[in-house]
Amino acid sequence: MFTTNYFTARADFCAEAERGGARLSCHPIAGRGPNGEELFIDSASLGHTHPGTLLLLTTGVHGAEAPAGSALLRLWLMEFATRMPKDMGALLVHALNPWGFAHGRRTNENNVDLNRNAVSTFPGPVNPEYARIHRWLNPALPPDDGEAFWPGALWHRLRLGTTVLRQAIAAGQYEFPRGLFYGGDRQQESLEILKRLLNDERFAAVEQVLHLDIHTGLGHRGEYAMLVAEPSTTSLFARLARCFGAARVVSNAPSGFTHYAARGTIAAVTARALPHARVQACTLEVGTYSAVHVLRALRAENRLYHYGCRDANRAARLRAAFGETFCPADPAWRKILLEHGQTVFRQLPAALV
Repeated sequence: MFTTNYFTARADFCAEAERGGARLSCHPIAGRGPNGEELFIDSASLGHTHPGTLLLLTTGVHGAEAPAGSALLRLWLMEFATRMPKDMGALLVHALNPWGFAHGRRTNENNVDLNRNAVSTFPGPVNPEYARIHRWLNPALPPDDGEAFWPGALWHRLRLGTTVLRQAIAAGQYEFPRGLFYGGDRQQESLEILKRLLNDERFAAVEQVLHLDIHTGLGHRGEYAMLVAEPSTTSLFARLARCFGAARVVSNAPSGFTHYAARGTIAAVTARALPHARVQACTLEVGTYSAVHVLRALRAENRLYHYGCRDANRAARLRAAFGETFCPADPAWRKILLEHGQTVFRQLPAALV
């Protein structure tokens, strides 16, 4: 089920979609693969041709997380595609960031985090605390330089507190193009393609959408959470908690986030593309390593990409460690990812009632 190779994953997804009778569409992007290959965002549409209810599954917004998301899409196609209600449609989008998948990066070819790129206007919201941590978070040095992580981490944590520091790092920023969590200075091609997919005349009558975006990295290893952009006091949050389990559903709404509240997430594309529909957006997050481990991996890989590395062997180890951070090779983790996927996929129809 698992492959870290974009081209193999793409072929497997398309083959499984065709076996299930899905309508496939392939959208080339401007970015190229490691050897100049053409790259595509692929989508599979199933179920009712003009549905009133739409299940939207997106993966690979962060390229390094795409191997896990690709495996879960194939799982849905194999085990759940035939269980849809007759009046429902499904749209599966494979590798929204194909360049990042092919190159083993979280961002796209412009160093843009696509899950911070869906703001309504550019530049995006100001993140003043990010400017104060930028030099520590994004040192303009190769990763084999002796620059230390921990002194700055401890200083900024003492200065800001854990919650504010986490929000400053990960909410999104629009000032530093070589920095982590950069949201870009314009909407990226991948999100334009997603918008075109949703603007298809097949979805003109859609009244309700459940958009499940699949991610890895956040949370305790092997555990999963359903992040929803709803305050925990709302009736919608309560209904989703009943569907997916109160212990699993957490809020990442700006007024009451549990981890952090990100700006410009791709769910905004869905809401703008289908303004006539009620959109329920959920992010499936499956934990891999500790938050500090993930941040250090992001920081080292970003430095490697922008400033190189004098030691080729060290560079190779850093790239391998980065891939491992978001899709662990451990068979037990991969098994539990699929089990979590089965659990969530079984619960999805109830969330659409």
